[in-house]
Order: sequence, then C-alpha cells, then structure tokens
Amino acid sequence: MVPDVLPSNPCLLAILLVVKVNSESRIVFHYPPKPGEDNSHFTRYLAAQDKEQDAPSSTDEESTSSHDEDLADDSRAKDVKTGDNTPELDIEETGSPSPGKNPIWKSQYGKPKWNDIFGLSSYGLAGLLCPPSTSHKKRFEMSIDDKVFVGRPIFARECRHWQKKKKDGKARVRKSGTDDEITGTQGKGSVSEGASTQAIESSTDVSESDQNLDKELEGHKQETPAIHDDQPSMTSSEPVIEKQQSKRRRKDTLNMFHVVFVLNPPPLEYQLRVKEIYDHVVKKFSKALRWEQARSNYVMREVSTLSVASQQMKKAHGDDQPLASLYHQYLSQSALAKAISVLYNNISASRIALFNLTPSSSLSFQTPVPTSISVLPGPLSPQMPGLWLTTATSVPADDDVNMTSSQLASHFTLLLLSDLPTILSDISNTASPLSEPLTHYLRASKPTKSFLQISQSSGIPLPDIQFLASHLIYWRKARAIPPLHQRDTYIVSPNADMSKLVSSTSKFAKMFPPLPSLPNILNLLSTPRAYCTLIPSKDHKVVFMDVLAWLLRDGWVTQLRTFAWVRVPSHIKVTVESQGDPERSLESSIELPPKKTENDKEIKMTLAVPQQPPSPTSSTTSTHTAIPSPFHDPSLPPPPLPSPSLIQNPRQASGKASRYLSAISIHILETQGVEVQKAWNQCLRYLDGKHALEMVAVQENWKRKRVAEFIASWEEEGLLIRGRHW
Repeated sequence: MVPDVLPSNPCLLAILLVVKVNSESRIVFHYPPKPGEDNSHFTRYLAAQDKEQDAPSSTDEESTSSHDEDLADDSRAKDVKTGDNTPELDIEETGSPSPGKNPIWKSQYGKPKWNDIFGLSSYGLAGLLCPPSTSHKKRFEMSIDDKVFVGRPIFARECRHWQKKKKDGKARVRKSGTDDEITGTQGKGSVSEGASTQAIESSTDVSESDQNLDKELEGHKQETPAIHDDQPSMTSSEPVIEKQQSKRRRKDTLNMFHVVFVLNPPPLEYQLRVKEIYDHVVKKFSKALRWEQARSNYVMREVSTLSVASQQMKKAHGDDQPLASLYHQYLSQSALAKAISVLYNNISASRIALFNLTPSSSLSFQTPVPTSISVLPGPLSPQMPGLWLTTATSVPADDDVNMTSSQLASHFTLLLLSDLPTILSDISNTASPLSEPLTHYLRASKPTKSFLQISQSSGIPLPDIQFLASHLIYWRKARAIPPLHQRDTYIVSPNADMSKLVSSTSKFAKMFPPLPSLPNILNLLSTPRAYCTLIPSKDHKVVFMDVLAWLLRDGWVTQLRTFAWVRVPSHIKVTVESQGDPERSLESSIELPPKKTENDKEIKMTLAVPQQPPSPTSSTTSTHTAIPSPFHDPSLPPPPLPSPSLIQNPRQASGKASRYLSAISIHILETQGVEVQKAWNQCLRYLDGKHALEMVAVQENWKRKRVAEFIASWEEEGLLIRGRHW
C-alpha cells in the first residue's frame, strides 16, 4: 500500500521534442544528450562554455577544441573496443535513417550511436510518438519496458491555424479580473498554484483552461501584430541563419509538435508520478508552446534553428563533430532547446524550473514537494526525516464541509524558511511589480500573528496578504503554520533528523550565543510543557520566540495540540428518552382514522376500561395486545442506565444525535447561564476531533483564558472529552 505522502521523486529520464513537418515525424531535440547514461561530463562542459561565452579567448578556444577531441577519441575507442567498425556518416541531429524530403530533413543514411534513445532508433521512436490527430490536446501515455512516455500532442487545425477564429458578430467581452491571463494575473490552474505571477523572478503564468487561453491569444493579437511565417521574428539567431530559415520556412509546414517526458516511475507509484508530472509540467508547458506557436510560429522557427545549427557543425567538423560542441550550439542558438534543458535539470532535481521562451514571456514549473506529514512513516515506508510532523492544514474548513476553497485560512501565518535579509535581498534584485508589496508585507509579518491580525495592524487588505503569502509559499520561501504562542505546548518532533544534530548545534550556537545549547533546549522540550516555562523573563520572550521559529523551521519540534469531542452523558440520554421521539408523535397525530369493522364496539369498550395491572391468573382471549403496566416491580433490579457516547461531527448531526445536542444546550443554560450556552453553541464546530482547541481563541477572537475556563467547565460536566496529538 502506497502511503498518503511520499518523498519527491520526479523520476525524469529525458525530454524529447517530436515534430511532424509536412508528412515526416522526427525527434529534433532531446535532453540530456545521452538519455539513461551518465551525462555529468556534458553538464560540466556546457556550464563551462556558458561562463566563457561572454569573454572568449584564443586559449579558451584551444582548450575547448582539445576537450572536444578527447570526447570524440573516447567515442572512437569505445567503438573499437566493442568491435563496431561502422563508419559514421554525414547526418544531422535527428539521425534519420532515411533520406529527407525537404531541405530541413536532408540527411544521409545511417546514424551515430549517440542518437539512439534508450537503445531505440530515433526514427522508429518518432513514429510511435506521433499519434493521430484525434489525440489533439489529450494525454498521451506509452510504456516501453520500464519506461513511460508522457506527453500532450498539439496539432494544427485543418486551416493550418493553431487557434480558433472568433465568429463574426459574436464579440467576446473580457471581464477584468476574472479571466486567467498569461502575464501578471492570478487564476485557477495557473502555472504557480497559489501565486499567479513570479514576483521575485517576474514570471508569466499559463492558464489551465483552453478557453481562457484562446481569449488571451485574441487579446494579444489586438496588442501585438501577428508575425507571419514569411516574416519571422528571430531574437537569438544570427542573420545568416535567419536567411536560411526564411527560405526553408516557405516550403515546410509544421503539422504537429509533441514534447514528450520520459519517466521511470516505481511500480507502486506509477499512477501518482505520471499524473503528477502531467498535471503540473507537461500540460502547462504544451499550452505555453501552443500559445507561442499560434502567436509567432515559435516552434517552427526553433526547429529551423536547430536544423541550421546541426548543418553548420557538420560543415565545420565533418563526420567527427563532437557531441558536446553540437549541444553547445543548440543551447546557445535555440531558446526552446535552452528551455528544455533548464526544465529537465530542475524538474529532475525537484527544483523550480524558471526560463524564458521569449524575451517577453517567462515561465516557471515545479512538481509538488511535501512540506509536512500527519502520520509517522512505517518501518517499510519511505522515510522523510526532518519533515514537519503535524495535522494542521492551511485550507479553511469553517465555511463549508467539503473544503473546496484553495485560499489560505485567515487564522494562519507564515514561517519563513530562510532569514529575512536574504529574502529581501532576492526581492530587491528583481524588477517586479510585486517587489514593493512583498517587502512591505514581510516587514510587517510575524510568525506570532495571524494573517487577520497582520491586516488589522498594518492596514494591508486581507486578500492581498493571502495572495502574497501564497506567492511566497509557491516559491518555497515560506510555510503556512498556526501562529506561535508562548502558552502552547511544543515537543521534540518524533520525525526530527538527528543525523544533523552536530551541524545544527554549531549553527544554533552562532545564531543564539547567550542561550543554552541546542541539545539542552531539546532536552527541556522532551517533556510536554507550555513553552512559556522555558522563558526566564519577559526580556527574553522575543529571543525565545525566535528560537522556537528556528526549531520549527528545521523540523526539530512540533506543536502538541488538543482536540475534543462532544460526550453525551447518561442523564442526557435518559432525559431525551423520557421525552419520546417527536417525529413519531407527529406521525401519530396526523394518522388517518381506521376503517370501521364489526369489532368497533369491542375496541371502544376496551379503551373505556381504566388501565389496571394485569392479574397473574387472568388470561387474554382477545386478539388485541395488552396494554403494558406503568408500574415497576420493586423486587426486580432497576434497568441499567445507557452508557455515554461520542458525537464525532456535531455539524452534521441528525436524528437522535441532534436531540442530544439540544438537550445538552438546555442543560448548560440551566446550570451555567446564557453566556456559557452561547459559547457552547459557537464552539460546537470545533468539537469534532479535527480542529485544535488552541485555534478557538484565534478564530473567535477570544481571550485564551476565557476559552480555557469554558473547556474546563464543560469537561467537569462530562460534556466533552479531550485528547492530544500533533
């Protein structure tokens, strides 16, 4: 059985770019250069080339050439060692084993060994990855051995356009603030869930809905003139390449493009990992490419750029073109190839991928990373030491039972995952419209105050605070937590990563030199107690609250929270039973009179006789049931009282449970007064074992002492039962 929360595991092996130009399907680019093999030397080489690209020298060129020759010599040595003496033929990057039918795909027979993808021919694999047009904008999934190919193919329409044309006479009105926008607006299903724009990095989100995407395309057309195929707008290519591309583009037509992600998921996590990368990366990336292709023929231009770069490398190096140099040309000349490489390097490492498709559009993608667990992993389950152990959730569950809202709860707050000066420095280094609001909010934010309290004290509207907080959570700069309080109980987390105790002790000593060491602090917290008992005086309160935030950030401690359920005592049940069932009484009061029979006179006479206890010697010859006696025989033991029970969800109580709650409310009114009764009715929604009692004071804006008095009085009356866990 797969646990509810699993460690992040993108299991990404490669990303392939498959296109269909005219009637030919080709894999025009794949990253990494050798999928399924060790590509560390390629990564080091490409990184070094990126650093040296700005200031190249003759010495650098010589070292690059010698490195390329070494890579080529290594590949020749491997061929000799394996006995493969097949000469390398003049080919392009796609390695097509058949001659091309147009200038872009013109190549010789044969292909080098590096162009085999997982031991499969790139030409044959391209045919498998090019499904029929009926799969347009649908999830594509294909398994070969232990690998799965996931994508979302995009086809051109029959009219050779990539979007629907707006019908005449039916103009669409775009409402401001309602439609998901490609740039600068938060919307449902945007690339950054919970934050629409990349404020720190000034990113551009992609809408989830194709209908909203079409609206964005139309709106963009009104702002920017369309770029036709014969007039491409190249930003990163050389003038010579532009001329060659423009000639070929007049003859070639792009019918389909398909970005395929190759995964190797564990068998028990197959469905989870495939759905995860499709929903968060594949689908959104294909929508972004479709939008750019419809706007400026982007994909076709990048395919032409890759083809020209391949041909230039062949002319310069002949058959011995080094693979590292070839990929350096790809990444330096093609924005799409660079984007795919950045996407692979970051998603495969569970990081946020940020890149530019064009100078005016920036995208960010990431797969979900667990931030907390509610149950300790078993001995056979994947271990995640150091992860926050809690059942607290930042999704508000007060308005509706289904919890359909994705907005952060107003009674939560933010815990920064790095120090404040570092985050403010990152914000100041970027030119974003959200830089100033983020700075203002971060300076006013404290982990001891909820979003609502920060809004009231700083004057920032609560929706703006929730939006900015969601943005910081998306970029993994912060985490939503219940506000810290000195009277709450915090314990050493059972999921703490004790392997980092030595290194964390030195960091703790540098940050808080006058305080006890980290092991001593953890020793004091190993016994459940209110955190205020550790604070020696009021002057140390601020410092010790900073210590608590640091411990919670690294997963050393967790909050021990209190939960309660409604308990129905025996006397309440007896009272309800003595009152009878009002529903049955109502049914009997509206019951229709029976039809007259021959025994009507006998029935009337029986009802007229006063009720008396039946004699032991008497016998009943009538067919009617005898009326039971209201008297109890004193010689018999009294009937047992009903045992107490719990009501697990008072908000959804019905039938007898609702009558129990009404009787409890009346009992509190008679014994404790009107004020306590109102408090009971208001706190019923928290008494379901899912809401921590520590949050009642925050959500209801009550004094914590008042809440403690209410809970204690109800517990003395036996009306609730408490339990504690994280």
